[in-house]
Formats: sequence, C-alpha cells, structure tokens
Amino acid sequence: MKEYETVYITQPDLSDSQIGQLNDRVKSIVEKNKGTLFFARSMGTKKLAYTIAKKNKGIYYCLDYAAEGPTVHEIERMFRLNEDVMRFLTVEKADKVDIEARRAEIAARGEDKPVEQPKPEETKTEVKVEEKVEIKEEGKKEEVKVETEVKVKEEKIEE
Repeated sequence: MKEYETVYITQPDLSDSQIGQLNDRVKSIVEKNKGTLFFARSMGTKKLAYTIAKKNKGIYYCLDYAAEGPTVHEIERMFRLNEDVMRFLTVEKADKVDIEARRAEIAARGEDKPVEQPKPEETKTEVKVEEKVEIKEEGKKEEVKVETEVKVKEEKIEE
C-alpha cells in the first residue's frame, strides 16, 4: 500500500454540513477500497494567489491516507465532479507504508489535530446621526431646511 497526501481547495462560502458531507464522502471512498485515512484536517481559509471562479479566498484541506492506486483516481474523480472543489493536488509520499507506525508518528507530531482558524478582527462600529430641521414662515411660503450629519467611528477590540 502507498501513502498519499491530497490537498484540495473548496469554495469559501460552504456551510459546515456541506464540508462534513464532502469529507465523509472521501473517507468512505478510502475505506471502501480497503485503505486507511490517517487524518483529514482543515488548513483554514486563505487568500488565493489568483482568482478562481471569481473567488479570491478558499478553504484548504489536507488528507493523508494509505491506499491503492484506484482509490486516488476515485477521489480525484469525485473532486472533478463536485462544483464546490476549486482545485486539488495529490502527491505520493511513500511507496510502502507501515500503517501502525505511521499512525503513531502522526499522533506524536500532533498532525492529527485540526489547525485552528485565525479569528477575524473584531471591530466596534458606532454611528451617530444628527438632524437639524428649520422651518421659516414668511407670509404664505414655507421654507424647510434639513441637514443630516453621519459620523462613523470604528475601533479594534483587543482581548
């Protein structure tokens, strides 16, 4: 059995349930072909080097698994058919792999844990609206003057 690593990029606006379905599908393909999925983790949302399908960001995922060749073709076929997957790349890491030793190595390095998403900067927005209305009556004519002033103030919230 060979060891492979597949990195794929999905649309940035996918819901957690859609992402879970995609990862479950990959896991079922690997298990159906008598392979072993070592880990499937999110590498976070990142800015793309160039625009893909009018998107500037994508969610990166990394899969590490041991399987036979047809498994890789089936996973890549599923990625090609899925519109939510923008790009993917599979690399052969090793010709022969000892599954138990590789699992122990991954656990020792901590690679089996997902990468934490960076928190977006939180800002506090304060909006003030002031209106002044003046009505002047001269005989039968009325003159209405309305002035609107909007002030926006943003501050970063630090923890």
